[in-house]
Amino acid sequence: MREDLKRELLRKSLHIIGISIPMVYLFFERDFTILYISLLIISSIFIELLRIRAPILFPINKVIEGISRKYEKTALASYVYFFMAALVVTFLFSMEAVIIGLTTALVGDAMAAILGRIIGKHNIRNKTIEGNLTGMITVIVISFPLTKNLIISIMLGVCFSILDLIDFRFDDNFVLPFGMSLMYELLEAIL
Repeated sequence: MREDLKRELLRKSLHIIGISIPMVYLFFERDFTILYISLLIISSIFIELLRIRAPILFPINKVIEGISRKYEKTALASYVYFFMAALVVTFLFSMEAVIIGLTTALVGDAMAAILGRIIGKHNIRNKTIEGNLTGMITVIVISFPLTKNLIISIMLGVCFSILDLIDFRFDDNFVLPFGMSLMYELLEAIL
């Protein structure tokens, strides 16, 4: 297996932790979910400070170094931004918007990155068209059973594609969950 694909698979396997947030919200109340996310944020910031400031004390530093992006070597890792976005959307939006927004952002981003590495041939910025289309299709497929509305699912797929391609100069692990949750909330209100 190619080394870059292996790293990406390991990176995206961390999304399993993120998918726990919509699951917790589904089975528990909003306040418990906020507490859960807050604990994830506090824990992750502590881990990141340890990783960045005292790498010798960080037990799995070699593994993390292998999957970190270049800019993450001395900055907070992307999962912290995802947890922050999850907290913000849980405060601002409906339960459905949180569950659908976080789930589609996580799964769509993972599939886009992995398949983009495998089949991607046409680059656009630091993404591939094939990966972006894979993410869009994944979002449509994942969201349809949740929304039971094909128009909303297609719009969410298009939204994912646009958000994934735009460089907001901010971590996409915050932008995608926030944008997807906001888009669902708006579409649900309009349609």
